[in-house]
Amino acid sequence: MAPTAGTQELAAALDRRDDASLAALLEARPDLATPAPSSLTSLAARAASRPSVERALAGLNAVELAVAETVTALAPLDRADREAVSRAVGLDAGPALARLEDLALTVDAAPLAGLPEALGPHPAGLGPTLAELDASFEQDGPPAPTDAESLRAVLDGAPSTAVRTLEALTWGPPVGTTAQHVPEGADWLLTHGVLRRLSPTQLVLPREVGLAARDGRTWREPPRPPEPDYRSVPATVVDAEGARAGEEVVRLVGALLATWREEPAKILRAGGVGVRELRRTAGALDVEEHQAAVLAELAGMAGLLGQDGDDQPVWVPARSAHDWADDTLPLQWAQLALAWFDSARAPWLVGTRENDALRSVLEPTLERGWAVELRRRVLDALAEIPAGHSPTPEQVHELLAWQRPRATAPESTVAAVLEEAALLGLTGAGALTSAGRELLASRREDAVAEAFAGQLPEPVGELLVQGDLTGVVPGRPEPDLGALLERCAEVESRGSGLTVRFTPASVRRALDAGMGADELLAQLAEYSRTPLPQALEYLVRDAARRHGQVRVGAAQAYLTVADEALGAELVANPSLASLSLTALAPTVLVSGAAPADVLRVLRQAGLGPVPEGANGVMAVPARRRPGAVPTHPGAAVSTYTRRPDPEDLGRTIARMRAGEEQVRRDVECRSVEGPVATDPVHALELLRTSAAAGEEVEIVVVGALGTTERRRVRPLSVDGGRVRVADLDREVELTVAVHRITSVATPSTA
Repeated sequence: MAPTAGTQELAAALDRRDDASLAALLEARPDLATPAPSSLTSLAARAASRPSVERALAGLNAVELAVAETVTALAPLDRADREAVSRAVGLDAGPALARLEDLALTVDAAPLAGLPEALGPHPAGLGPTLAELDASFEQDGPPAPTDAESLRAVLDGAPSTAVRTLEALTWGPPVGTTAQHVPEGADWLLTHGVLRRLSPTQLVLPREVGLAARDGRTWREPPRPPEPDYRSVPATVVDAEGARAGEEVVRLVGALLATWREEPAKILRAGGVGVRELRRTAGALDVEEHQAAVLAELAGMAGLLGQDGDDQPVWVPARSAHDWADDTLPLQWAQLALAWFDSARAPWLVGTRENDALRSVLEPTLERGWAVELRRRVLDALAEIPAGHSPTPEQVHELLAWQRPRATAPESTVAAVLEEAALLGLTGAGALTSAGRELLASRREDAVAEAFAGQLPEPVGELLVQGDLTGVVPGRPEPDLGALLERCAEVESRGSGLTVRFTPASVRRALDAGMGADELLAQLAEYSRTPLPQALEYLVRDAARRHGQVRVGAAQAYLTVADEALGAELVANPSLASLSLTALAPTVLVSGAAPADVLRVLRQAGLGPVPEGANGVMAVPARRRPGAVPTHPGAAVSTYTRRPDPEDLGRTIARMRAGEEQVRRDVECRSVEGPVATDPVHALELLRTSAAAGEEVEIVVVGALGTTERRRVRPLSVDGGRVRVADLDREVELTVAVHRITSVATPSTA
């Protein structure tokens, strides 16, 4: 059999396939269909190119990759039939060989020409064949022992150094570098034909000898799927933890939007949000900075953020954020989960460096095309693990490495994706939740939201207020109760229940939002199953009595106080020196600071100031309305997830078959041998093949003025988009840009 299959052999094999088989090939190797090939020969040339072969290899599992390397290693020795490959690998290679044939990586068990290039010079850790070595370097010495019996006979009585050297080279790498003096053991092996010279300073174990030393095996042990010992977790625990995490992430995203609505996040010149802004946001949400980064990225992925401002652009909630805030909790979560699943963003890169520059949150350069596929693969791997079992990140990485050895992200990246899935609530206790499985199965927002709603416990509309000013909700609070407590209390703990504490600052927050003391107490009493404790009533009324004693207006800025003593106290207070307060009247003060800064400094000093409108009435701060700006790029459906459309594939296959018929007619009309290459990839492949073989070809070149010229040439080299050729009719050498060559053909020898 031939060592490799060329473009013409593959084109003939593709021509024998039916349309369904060709469509399956284009779906499995989508790079072959973009742009659409003009003929089956062009498709074959593209499929045989090294970049396309490497993409196909990235989708093979460990067994298929081992079989591909074994076929590549055995084909030059005429041993690549199913039985020989199975013996070499140590398992039945039939299914893997069929898979390689379906992917057009082999043709009738012969590896495609691009396969040895993609796998490297030492497939399965084996060296070059004796034929290759004899052709490239003049060899001296006895014939090489090419079977186990003759090798054992040669090694009988060999020095221990020679045996150790052979053992070191047997399972690869098969090449050893020597200095001027060849070591004793290597010299003995060289003298007895076991080793050959690869170069003046390199010795190599020939492929046939290596296989003899391995007793015909290409791998020490046949590749087998991992069988880790997973931790057992009840399904109810998985869904409960996932629901709790999902509810929390929705709350935190909403809090981030509220924080950036009141004080937008400034955008750095290079894009993204700086470290200070991230630290401020993390403090406002009471989370770690890396978690705040993921939350901001989630909001961007879901299209909840937009840009505002001209001189100083800032991130603010987009108009879609208002609709999202009005949705139910399950729908809010489903939008976040689906946006994350389809996003090419890589939040785990925040804080790392690129060219000595720190990567920041919402930075445009955080997109990675493989992130979409990695998220899908990670969740698919979790779905394959039996229900009730929870893997560690190391075990998930091991499973992914088995599925695709040549296309698996580092363990730290897989762990980062798992951490994001846990933050979202797609996993609970390390296992995939019911909602996570529904996301993989349907990808429909309503179905995912319904699955998540099924995980949530029944909401509780009951508040137990205690005398120490703490309150407990024995379960998940109803939305209205949760919003009320977020406004007037500090959360102390979340979990199976919610514990809050009422403080002067939290009560002032509710009063700042426009609630009165009676209204606040009435709403709390509505949810309380017992009368409100007297201490809470005293707290609320005392805060209300003190609230509004200082009013801040927009005169850059002015303050009105309840009495002259308070005005004098404010002016003399050293902690307010940054406001530069001046008394215009005993009860009227002015400041050079902005009203927002005056409010912030006074509140930090423990006072209860309120903003005042132009009519002297307390003004409730209006919610900032986002401008008409585009949402974050991560909100769009990622182009990386596109797959060929079945109808488009049908039209492409029809055009390729018609193009193949045209190629045959061109061959007959132009008296040329083989195909006429008009596809750029096919033309390059023919030029490289002809240059390596020293064969002449006929090319059609487009000149500077658009005229075409036919030349009979012998390609000398193809490099960097240019081909150097010898013009056989004019007896000159010239260099032609490849894009100026419209067709390449092999002239007929008849």
